[in-house]
Amino acid sequence: MQSTDTEFMIPSTVAEALQGIGREDSIFLGGGTATALLYKNRLIEPSRVIWLGNIAELKGISITQSEVRIGAMTSVAEIAGHSRLAGLLPGLCAAASVIGNARVRAMATLGGALAHADPRQDIPPSLIAVNATISIKSASSSREVSLSEFYEGFLETVLEPDELITEVIIPISDNRSSAYIRYTPTSEGDYPTVGVGSSLTVASDMKTVVSAQIVLCGVGAVPMIATEAANSLVGTTGDDQALRRAASLVSEAIDPQDDERGTADYKTEMSKVFAYRSLKLSSGN
Repeated sequence: MQSTDTEFMIPSTVAEALQGIGREDSIFLGGGTATALLYKNRLIEPSRVIWLGNIAELKGISITQSEVRIGAMTSVAEIAGHSRLAGLLPGLCAAASVIGNARVRAMATLGGALAHADPRQDIPPSLIAVNATISIKSASSSREVSLSEFYEGFLETVLEPDELITEVIIPISDNRSSAYIRYTPTSEGDYPTVGVGSSLTVASDMKTVVSAQIVLCGVGAVPMIATEAANSLVGTTGDDQALRRAASLVSEAIDPQDDERGTADYKTEMSKVFAYRSLKLSSGN
């Protein structure tokens, strides 16, 4: 039976929230779209719930010439509908726009989507593909971690129990384009069978690829970074043949498992198809 004496705390600053997490079995609560399910299924029984929705410093989108900063409590809906962000990070906005339904997107937060660490989620691949970093704080320290190094396993991250994601930092890169595309055979709001985030950065000639990223969700316990496939694009012009070769390398690199969203063979084939489509969007061809 679930406890009925859980304490509910509503801090107004990050410092206050971090002081509150010191109690054993305390948890942070963002939009609650994932936490509510964990609680309902008795996978967590916190003694204290610290709701972050009243902390202004955790909300908002800031854009400078060199970077984008997004507060951890910024809603997925705000990201999806941000017109300036869509021009700079189209892959991220595309990923945000397909999560759940309108009600879920209105409640779900960026920090929660990352910290939950479900490997089927759409946002992590789109952010890893553009070299995002997350800012993490505890009551006694702070650090920045590349999102590519954040995940350790299914629902597992490098976060310590007393740490909180405060914001996501994405560098703005000249001549970089990004994309995210997913495939789900069921309802549009369901988790994808496979999702692919990609980015291509070209040289000053606006033709030659100088760096690339391909990141998949739904095909492993953590977001899968297809390094060899991405590196195969460097030095090319991002032509169709190069994109197809990279997509083939993606399918050779993954080792998905059978589940209700498809067999391993099916996921492998869909990864190839949707890696190509994502790269095609990133290339602008």
